[in-house]
Amino acid sequence: MTAAGTEHSPVASVTPIHDDDAIELISPDSLTAEMVGHWTYLMMEAAAFAMQGLHPVIRDVTDKYSVARTDPMGRAIRSVDSVLRWTYGGAEAIAEGRRLRSLHEPLRMRNAEGKQISALNPGAYQWVIATAYATTAKAGPLLLGRHFTADELDGLLADNIKIARILQVPMKGYPQTRAEFDTYYEHMVTEVLNATDLQRREYAELRTGDLEQLRKLPFPLNRVARAALTPMLRFNYLSLAGLLDPRLRDMMGLTWSDEEQRTLERIYAVIRLAYRVLPERLTYFPIAYHARQHHRAIQKMKVRELKSAAYKVRPKQV
Repeated sequence: MTAAGTEHSPVASVTPIHDDDAIELISPDSLTAEMVGHWTYLMMEAAAFAMQGLHPVIRDVTDKYSVARTDPMGRAIRSVDSVLRWTYGGAEAIAEGRRLRSLHEPLRMRNAEGKQISALNPGAYQWVIATAYATTAKAGPLLLGRHFTADELDGLLADNIKIARILQVPMKGYPQTRAEFDTYYEHMVTEVLNATDLQRREYAELRTGDLEQLRKLPFPLNRVARAALTPMLRFNYLSLAGLLDPRLRDMMGLTWSDEEQRTLERIYAVIRLAYRVLPERLTYFPIAYHARQHHRAIQKMKVRELKSAAYKVRPKQV
């Protein structure tokens, strides 16, 4: 659903629905910024993408306009670029939000029932951002080795709301508290989302690694590519299916075993250990690493300022 996953379309001039001055950026020292920039975190976004595809409007629009099937790698790279800009781009985050909304504006069509739908359908556009919180909130045991605390979940939702505003998402009806989010999520799962036979077949192929894109490669390249990509595809599948609501797994025709859960937990235990011992330069995307370093440098400057003699002089009384 993100613009990174659509074909190149004319960019229309769209008036932002949120004033730039009222938009709050993600703090570089927030829990969100600590997690999103890790190389492996965005693997978890596969679950969010899967949830987005269960929304009928998102599915219809992406089936018509998305390049996910013809250029899956390019689509993934552009999506990662966009997510990193929302989180670490500073003023560029606001520009990216406006760009995405403008790029989605021309994506309009009639669905199979003859109803006019749009990529900027408020309910669909909200769901795209809501899925990021839903998947992250469930990922605490994998990311931290424990569940998020109530305060941490409140902070993650607050950042999710900031991102929604950055991306010019209509906020009417968007959940503002965790209780509201739970109600909203239940409504989406039980009354809005559904899966098609095509989606069930595609996720079954993802589980086995027998992807259409690999089957189309000439022999013996198809065998070599499949053997080389099997570990990454397995990791991708486990990260995706492991973070889905069991009801959504059932909807998509997926099963989930205790052994798969243990495998997923073992993989992320190794990842957490690596993050503790490896330098941040190796574990973060470059933009995330430099944004966090920049923030730390500014914070150190502020601490040094407090030692200035100027702060020991009594302010002149007016």
